[in-house]
Amino acid sequence: MAEIAATREAACFFEVDATIPVLRRSFVEAVGTCLLTIAMVGSGLAVEQKLAGERIAASLVIAISIAGSLVGLIIALGKISGGHYNPLITFGQWLRGERPPVCTISYVVAQIVGGVVGAIITTTMFGAAANPNIGSTPSPGLLISEIVASAGLLTIVIGCGRSGKWDTGPFAVGAWLVAAILATPSTSFANPAVTIAAAFAGGPVALSIATAAAFVVAQVVGLLVALGITKVAFEERKPCPANVVQFRGQPNDQA
Repeated sequence: MAEIAATREAACFFEVDATIPVLRRSFVEAVGTCLLTIAMVGSGLAVEQKLAGERIAASLVIAISIAGSLVGLIIALGKISGGHYNPLITFGQWLRGERPPVCTISYVVAQIVGGVVGAIITTTMFGAAANPNIGSTPSPGLLISEIVASAGLLTIVIGCGRSGKWDTGPFAVGAWLVAAILATPSTSFANPAVTIAAAFAGGPVALSIATAAAFVVAQVVGLLVALGITKVAFEERKPCPANVVQFRGQPNDQA
């Protein structure tokens, strides 16, 4: 598989200069995922402490916090690493032949470590108790919810990347996350790194180990669905033969 081009045009979720050492780019991915997880866990704990019983308001606070932090992080650090903060994006690029294996592994490890560190920092910051437990597997409805949420997110990410316009991605992703968090029963984790981190977190976003593992599998399925959708949506069109009329409604010479 070909290496990432040394330099490339600005496109969403691709670093501008791939000659920057992979450890430096991976560090940025770890920091970004850590801060994103802090926003997720922190908003959940803040809601639990300040808005107990008001579930709609609580969900809105969490959605705005996650989406807002992600938009800011993609804009601030995306030019260095691509601003993934999500193994689905990195793994999806590898599957599409757009990222080499070593970089993919480094990014994914950094994202998971960053997420777990973020969960531990925030849970400690709020003085909450994290209680990782095996738990039970989630219902089919919740698994379908994560498939849908992940497929939607990755469809937007890949679509924005194909658009070649850097400034579209962060806001499109943020808008989708607000909608998906409020509209899906699983609250749209759609990110294996923060899903794993949620097993180490306290508060409303905490997950059992079994639920986190099942969600990660569902998220990968969602990625595959998104790859199928975008392959169809962005498939290169073959040029029309010269003898095929391309526009309807043209005057008929024989009329």
